[in-house]
Amino acid sequence: MRRICLLVPALLGPAACAPAQVDPAAAQSGRECFWGSQVSGFADAGPDRAILNIGQRESWELTLAPGCPDMDWALNIGIRARGGDRICPGRPADLFVPNASGNGLRRCLVQNVRKLSPEEAAAVRGRTPVR
Repeated sequence: MRRICLLVPALLGPAACAPAQVDPAAAQSGRECFWGSQVSGFADAGPDRAILNIGQRESWELTLAPGCPDMDWALNIGIRARGGDRICPGRPADLFVPNASGNGLRRCLVQNVRKLSPEEAAAVRGRTPVR
């Protein structure tokens, strides 16, 4: 598992240490959201997929636009919401992955965001779920 280091300082918000919060508009529709600065690690999940860890127990699956670079070699990534401060299901976001040469970043559209169930998150992290 790799730790995340946000690449662009502008991506960091004032809630760098805040717990995962529910967006008021999203709460009415039953959706949860997270701040990009809350990501504590990430993993490549195959072509056009990535898993983000939020704290110790929460994980989110990102479905990326076709043609996004593989993240299996990346040491850090960045993520930024479009049109808001939080990353939520149903809202577009950008994932930033460094170029293999080390010069610059590639921006990749996040097409879908899905919070994993506690069982799915535990499987991704390789341990049994805490109840």
